[in-house]
Amino acid sequence: METPHVGDRAGAGDPAWLIGLRRYGIASWSALGIIGLVVVVCLAFGAVSGVMVPLVIAVMLGTVLSPIAASLERRGARPVLAALAALLVFALVAAGIIVLVTRGFIQQVPEISSQLNAGWSSFLVWGNSLDLDTIWLERARAAVQDYAPRLGEGVLGLVTDTFFGVISLAFGVFFAVFFLFFVIRDRSKFPDWVARLTGTDPALADKVISLVQGALSGYFRGVAVTAIITAPVFMVPLLLLRVPLAIPIFIMYFVLSFVPFVGAWITGIFAVLIAFGSGGSTAALIVLVSLLVSNGTVQTAVSSWALGSSLKMHPVAVLVATMVGGVIAGILGMVLAPPLLSATTKAAAAIRAQRDADSATDEADAGLVPPEQG
Repeated sequence: METPHVGDRAGAGDPAWLIGLRRYGIASWSALGIIGLVVVVCLAFGAVSGVMVPLVIAVMLGTVLSPIAASLERRGARPVLAALAALLVFALVAAGIIVLVTRGFIQQVPEISSQLNAGWSSFLVWGNSLDLDTIWLERARAAVQDYAPRLGEGVLGLVTDTFFGVISLAFGVFFAVFFLFFVIRDRSKFPDWVARLTGTDPALADKVISLVQGALSGYFRGVAVTAIITAPVFMVPLLLLRVPLAIPIFIMYFVLSFVPFVGAWITGIFAVLIAFGSGGSTAALIVLVSLLVSNGTVQTAVSSWALGSSLKMHPVAVLVATMVGGVIAGILGMVLAPPLLSATTKAAAAIRAQRDADSATDEADAGLVPPEQG
C-alpha cells in the first residue's frame, strides 16, 4: 500500500485553494533560501577574492597551457623545465598583447574621446532632423559616463577598499603566476588528489578533469578562431568607408568577443558612433548592418564549427551565466562564466553517467536484473 505524502495528510479535507496556497508558499520560501545561499556565496567569494581570483585565473590558464608542457615532457623535458617553458610562452604572448593594446588603443584615448564626442554630436543632429526628443539621450549619456567606470568592478569591487592600486595588482599577479606554475607542473597529480579528496574512482576523476580541460581550452580556442574569421566581415566596411580608429575598433572587437552577447553590443555602439562622426547616418547604418551580419549569421555558422562540443549549451544559459558572472566579478566574471558553466555541465554529466552505470552493475550483481534469455 502506498504511503501518503506528509503534505497530502496535512492538507486532507482542506479546500483546493488552500492546498495550492500552501504549495506556492513552500516553493516561495525555497526560492528565497536558494537566493540567500547564492548571495552568501557571492559575498564570501568577494571577501576572499584576493586569493580566489588569481587561483581561478591560474587554473584556467594552466588548462590552456598544459598541452605545451605535455608536449615538451613527451620529448624528454623535466616537468619543472616544461612548466617554466610554458610560463615563458605565456609571458611572451601577454607582453605582445599588452604592447598591442597600449599602442593600438590606450595611446589613442584622446583621439578616441574626440571621435566619440563628434559621433555623439552627429547622432543628436540626426535625431533633431527627425524631430526626436534628444533630452533623454543626453540623460542616458550622462548616466553611462557616471556608471561606466564601475562596469569592471561588480561585487569584487569591494576589494578595492582594502587593496590599493599597484599593490593589489602586484599581489594578484604574484599569486596567479605562483599558482599557475604548480597547476602546470603537477597537472598529472590532480586526478589522484581529487579522487582521494572526494572519495571517487580515480578513473572517474581523471575523466572529469579531462572533460573540464577540453571544455575550457576548446572554448577559448573556439572563440579566438571565431573572432578572427568573422572580423573581416565587420572590418572591411570600416576600411572602405575610411572610418577612423580602425585598429582600436578591431582590438575591441577581438577582446570583447570573449564576453558573450554584451561584448558585441559594446563594440557595435562604439563603432557606430565613430562612423556617425566621420560619415554620417549612412556610414553608421552600414557599420551597424555589418556588425549584425558578422555577429549574427556568420558568427553562428563559424562558432558551431569552431567551438564544436566545448560549449553545447542553450543561449539563454550562456546569457544567464554571463550576467551572473558580471554581477559577481565584473568583466572578468563575464569572460570566465560561460566556459566554467560548460565545464561544470560536462563534469556533472560524466558523474551522472558513471553513477547510473554503477547502479546498473549493482542491480545486476544483486540479481535484480534477470539475465537475458537466449
